Amino acid sequence: MNIILFMSVVFLTLILNLILVKKSLFLNFKGDNHQKFIASKNIPLSGGLILIFTSYYYLNLLNFTYVFFIFCVGFLSDIKKINSPKLRFIIQTLIVLGVVYFSSIAVPQTKIIFLDQLLANNTFRIFFSIFCILIIINGCNFIDGVNTSLVGYCLIISLSLHYLDSNGVEISQIVDFYNLIPVLMALFILNFFNKLYLGDGGSYFLGLLFALCLINTYQINNNISPYFVVCLLWYPAFENLFSILRKKNLSRSPLYPDTNHLHQIIFLYLKKNFNIKSIYLNTATGTIINIYNLICIAIATQFYSHTKTQILIITFNIIVYLFLYRKLLHKKLKNFKA
Repeated sequence: MNIILFMSVVFLTLILNLILVKKSLFLNFKGDNHQKFIASKNIPLSGGLILIFTSYYYLNLLNFTYVFFIFCVGFLSDIKKINSPKLRFIIQTLIVLGVVYFSSIAVPQTKIIFLDQLLANNTFRIFFSIFCILIIINGCNFIDGVNTSLVGYCLIISLSLHYLDSNGVEISQIVDFYNLIPVLMALFILNFFNKLYLGDGGSYFLGLLFALCLINTYQINNNISPYFVVCLLWYPAFENLFSILRKKNLSRSPLYPDTNHLHQIIFLYLKKNFNIKSIYLNTATGTIINIYNLICIAIATQFYSHTKTQILIITFNIIVYLFLYRKLLHKKLKNFKA
């Protein structure tokens, strides 16, 4: 790992945070219902800014341009200049359309016969790729509700891809993981100790970055199972898809946040059963989720070309998710009625 870069990111972030707190700039906003899981004091939303400032080390200019625009949408959301989820979604869609069209990064095939026949049509392939990327971007934003959840998840994916690259497996060159890993490690530690949040800007940035990187990895290496890509991104993708179906079932707009995501009900369960401060439970929730995903992704990485194994892992993850969700939501509703 690039220790010098790691130490530089930590130092840069601490200095930036001091300035932001002193000037009362770019701090987390409280008052929204879904933000009740954050710490009690203002924390700088500096994670996304650090990703932008350090991108020179792990992105070239072209790829930086792609993720910079999506970061700006999140940044404007963080400073309350774009409050409408519908407007943010429309802008996201236009940006992702431009990225897919000009970069030619699109889902090539899925090993599902009828879907692959549709993907043979270029127009369908573009819009299907846009749909998948938007699911990942907003899914990453959804899971970034407790400390280390998103940055830890991205760190796990980075370690998986760096491991494959080190062992001669061809992966996308969009990202230099040797330099991205120390940046994510620094952000992970600072987020673990509640010194920064990624903000919408940071979560959008990481969502688009990893979506493009993994799609491109599959494009250039047919030895990698497409379901390995799905397995690496299963958590934010399923969180988003499940949230859409859940809210539709309740006749609510899927674009508006609520407090019934898995990490939120795990947090409330821990809070109900353990006499620990919320700030520690916040980090504990993210850590529990990351440990589970680390184990699953480590196994998936060893069988990156085995489609049946990847499908088995994905299926197992979904069953575990649904079982935990149903169990913990029932307890939440029971406690609420009590």
